[in-house]
Amino acid sequence: MTTVWQGLAMGACILGLTACGPLNEGDQGAGAVRQALNYLPLPGQEPATEAAPFVVTRAMVDQLPGDVMVVEAYEGTSRALMVPAAINLNRVTWISEDEASITTENGIVIATRGFPRDLMAASVIESRRALAAGGGNAVRTHETLSDLDQISTEVLQCSINSAGPETIRIVELDVFTRRYEEQCQNENLSFTNTYWLDGSGQIVRSRQAISPELGFLVLDRP
Repeated sequence: MTTVWQGLAMGACILGLTACGPLNEGDQGAGAVRQALNYLPLPGQEPATEAAPFVVTRAMVDQLPGDVMVVEAYEGTSRALMVPAAINLNRVTWISEDEASITTENGIVIATRGFPRDLMAASVIESRRALAAGGGNAVRTHETLSDLDQISTEVLQCSINSAGPETIRIVELDVFTRRYEEQCQNENLSFTNTYWLDGSGQIVRSRQAISPELGFLVLDRP
């Protein structure tokens, strides 16, 4: 039976906010970052429905040292900031205060840690090449943990197509982009990732499937 990753699993752990490095040393942005903890559920809790999700402002982003990534989960009801913990060429590991992490390769998620049913590893080089070429076919591999804590490997056939130009708003700034959709499937899974690329070809926003239990994460690069 095909499982379609249409939404986000409720009641699972969610990102905290990073306070590593300079944020622990009296930086002006630290207070704004830690304030977000008031809006995020603890591991095992569902996102709060009575309070609005944490709002990220341009002034807040400008106060933070270095790069930042805004992560949304649970269909936008939870939001957090993450910063780089490690950079290795085109791979960046982004980390949160509770040590949940997302590793991206040229903007495409290749691993997570600290989430429900993590994406242990992914091979996405063909997907990135198809994006750079303006579309095409790709094979990607996902490795996740099974219920028995064993690695389950899924090989997916994907088709990447341009959905045309689109102006999006990222943290109070309008960004002209071209949107691409990546439709992936095999006999067990089916999902569609969406990427927004700026004029230089960088992924500035994406909505990417992680696992059936977690669903999708939205990643913004202000």
